[in-house]
Amino acid sequence: MENTNWNSLGLSSTSLELIKAAGFTTPTPIQCATIPLALQGKDVIASAQTGTGKTASFVLPMVERFAGREGTFGLILAPTREIAQQIQGTLDLLAAPQGTRSIVLIGGVDMKIDNKSLQTYPQIIVATPGRLCDHLDRGSLWLDFIEVVVLDEADRMLDMGFSSQLSRIMEEIPKKRQTLLFSATISPDVDRLAHKILTQPSKITIGKSQSAAIGVDQKILWVNEDSKNHELRKILREEKGSIIVFTRSKDGATRVWRSLHSSGIYDATYLHSDRLQSHREQALAEFKEGKYRILIATDVAGRGIHVDDVAHVINYDLPLEPEDYVHRIGRTGRAGSTGKATTLATHRDERLVQQIERILGRSIPSFESDSLSGSPQNSSKNHRTHSRPKKK
Repeated sequence: MENTNWNSLGLSSTSLELIKAAGFTTPTPIQCATIPLALQGKDVIASAQTGTGKTASFVLPMVERFAGREGTFGLILAPTREIAQQIQGTLDLLAAPQGTRSIVLIGGVDMKIDNKSLQTYPQIIVATPGRLCDHLDRGSLWLDFIEVVVLDEADRMLDMGFSSQLSRIMEEIPKKRQTLLFSATISPDVDRLAHKILTQPSKITIGKSQSAAIGVDQKILWVNEDSKNHELRKILREEKGSIIVFTRSKDGATRVWRSLHSSGIYDATYLHSDRLQSHREQALAEFKEGKYRILIATDVAGRGIHVDDVAHVINYDLPLEPEDYVHRIGRTGRAGSTGKATTLATHRDERLVQQIERILGRSIPSFESDSLSGSPQNSSKNHRTHSRPKKK
């Protein structure tokens, strides 16, 4: 598919003009593989690295199918508010100019606003499973005429406990439908879900489903727990580009932000699920616009952060699940660009690091910080590639 261009995928001239205006010069491998199948009405289960253009690969076929029709025919399910809003952004770019209306139904928004949006009779609904079930319970929407269902980041939806909600939603949708399932990883749970809701799907795998982007330069810095803030500030001052710092907990994100602020690093903001929806949107928007160079986030927000040219991802804490490491560092090195990923690890993280390396299929270069090696003068001897600190 190396020679495939947008003109060969079966899209209308209107879509092609919008794609060109948006600056998308060449389709990505996942777009080349998925769009023709989706246009044929086939079910698809697709896995690909994050940052490979999955959203356009299901948005464009839906627009082709629904443009000029009146009624709600498409449903896109996403695990988090941020991902749902990112999908809506693509719809605003490629669907709205063709008269295809779409709305977003997510938590944290007044139900009255949702009801007003539903009264516009959108062709496409983008929703998180929990919010959509709230509307089904209230009887404020029906899914009787849905023709195409998209499950984006299916693995994440299952990880977040949305299995029962997904079952409920799929029961409300006609059996005769097209289903497109996208997932960064094809776990046994995802495979079981696919067998349940897809019909003779075409399977697409772009690269290793659990591999990190090739352009990401990864390293592990072994530190003591009480030196993490010092090491983080050092990296932030050395790195001049935009940075995302991941913490394991919501309290951790807030504490790191306060620590940076108190040390004179003011160009940082933070994002987690306990913040009001309006605050989350503002924080992400200001990071994208460059008002803040540093964004501190938890894993709940991790997959919803699609920002071009993130220079560096820092794992202040390793995630609880090794697969989430891949998703975190996928925020940099997107769409063929390069980036850096640094992990601050302690002795307690050794087993988790080993699990991550098994998923990656290779070791991550490791270094000891000065806090472990004893003194800065000895750092050159102690910064050993593929080393693990000795317990003291």
